Amino acid sequence: MQLLVDKYRPKDFSNVLGNKDAIQALSTILLTKNMPHMLFTGPPGTGKTTSARIIAANLACKQDILELNASDERGIEVVRSTIKHFAQKTSESPFKIIILDEADSMTTTAQQGLRRIMELYANNTRFILICNTFTKIFEPIQSRCAVIKFDKLTKEELHSQIKSICEKEGMNINDSAVNTIITLSDGDMRQSLNILQSLIGLTQITEEKVSKITGNPSPKKITELVDELLKNNLEKVFLIFDSIWEEKYDPVDIISAFFREAKNRNDYELMKSVGVTQLRISEGINSKLQFYKLFYEISKNK
Repeated sequence: MQLLVDKYRPKDFSNVLGNKDAIQALSTILLTKNMPHMLFTGPPGTGKTTSARIIAANLACKQDILELNASDERGIEVVRSTIKHFAQKTSESPFKIIILDEADSMTTTAQQGLRRIMELYANNTRFILICNTFTKIFEPIQSRCAVIKFDKLTKEELHSQIKSICEKEGMNINDSAVNTIITLSDGDMRQSLNILQSLIGLTQITEEKVSKITGNPSPKKITELVDELLKNNLEKVFLIFDSIWEEKYDPVDIISAFFREAKNRNDYELMKSVGVTQLRISEGINSKLQFYKLFYEISKNK
């Protein structure tokens, strides 16, 4: 059975979700066939790799395309051997295309070597570098690339796409479950599809089933708890938290859910408080009392 993430990967720009400005700029490159080195930057699951593959498939033949994941081979050796060797080869296409995913994980030495290859073989090789964190890319590489920024997909875009895919796959899902998937995937379409994949076969997909299968507390309960916490209603907070704790979720997943909620609210003070507890839990101090302490501290500071 084909994975959903592969089955619904767009083959052309008309089917890429969101990021209209980026897609328009890339569509123009396809029309003119005038491609510079490019740097795609933005959060995961926003269409960067898919867009790079669409560009490559339209401008070069298969043997003139090299795709690498820099997180697997992040050192200078892959630059000296694999990338340089490919750049030196003759090609049937006007130019070869090298797609380098997760380029921000490359070492400084590897990036310096890459910059030299980009300069030496600019006449017959084009690079598409893909990263999540723009600032981790060596400045001399940034200056040699057209930077294309991809933004996180909106909740509306994700909701529409998830509902459409579920309809095509014959999956019975309610809006509450869709919203839970959107919260857990944090704007990442690929992660949304991975969650959907784990739900295939269920007769009715509900919020509770999504939470249970993914091992994450209900986002609705977390939101309700934080609402009560910010009202200083500790009695209600403990009742909600105890119901979450009794479901035996991993404390790491529970505190991650709190941090995600704080982040969604853009509440810096809440993020800071939750972050301290998150650190303690990551160090193995993960008793129920850690959460009670967190709630008391937040309540005291309100």
